[in-house]
Amino acid sequence: MKMRLTDILAKDVPVLNKNRPLLDALDMLNKKGLESICISNDGKIVGTLSYRDVLFRIGAQRLRAVAPESLYISGFVSDFPALLSNDTPVRRAAKLLLELSSQALPMFYGDTFLGLVYRSDMLRLVQDSQVDTSSIVRRNFPLLRPHERVINARKLLLEGGVTIIPVVNEDGRLLGVVTEKEILNSLIEFHKYVPEKHQKARIRQLSVSTAMKVSIPTVEGGLSLGEASRRMIKERLPGLIITEPSKVVGILSPEEVLEYIVGSFPEEM
Repeated sequence: MKMRLTDILAKDVPVLNKNRPLLDALDMLNKKGLESICISNDGKIVGTLSYRDVLFRIGAQRLRAVAPESLYISGFVSDFPALLSNDTPVRRAAKLLLELSSQALPMFYGDTFLGLVYRSDMLRLVQDSQVDTSSIVRRNFPLLRPHERVINARKLLLEGGVTIIPVVNEDGRLLGVVTEKEILNSLIEFHKYVPEKHQKARIRQLSVSTAMKVSIPTVEGGLSLGEASRRMIKERLPGLIITEPSKVVGILSPEEVLEYIVGSFPEEM
């Protein structure tokens, strides 16, 4: 029996009021290992907040001179870009998550909020697939060097169409990865502990090496989509780095899985 969106729906999603400090939301995201949480106003759920929402707005609103402790969720919350229902087709949901660059979409039954469909939970829909990942992995992707600036990594994540970027040395050997989570946490720590008068000069010295995650599993070819998905689910990984034998040749993240679903699942599922 084919799984539906209701089978992967996250029903008990953390909710914070929009008037709470931004750092409360980031702390919850970090501790719960979530991509997005719900935001409420007067008891009604009105939107979501993700690492990407904060990472985008911190740069766009030029908030470098504002202490993170002075920021509130209300300035970063995203209104729901689209709504799902209990009978929305899987392919339709995957397409929306991709087109809207959204980490999660809400499901409603009429006016009743049912929960969130996370892009990472879409992996559960293909965890029995025997399709070879070689036809799915992303081969064209940005790379970072450890000495490059965190602000450059931020730009690549927001504009490069990827959610995970490998960090390599001069020989192409994998040293680590960065995601929106690592880059945002690095910038928040910078703004918390570097005096305002020094921030403009020192932000250019903030390197990827201080932000990257070094313990990221690598795999070689021959992995099925089901095996890859189960591993990402079990180990709560943002993605897998494909090596051959020690050189990075591809990445597989929930985004590539969504693209596979859009291209192969029937519209009515």
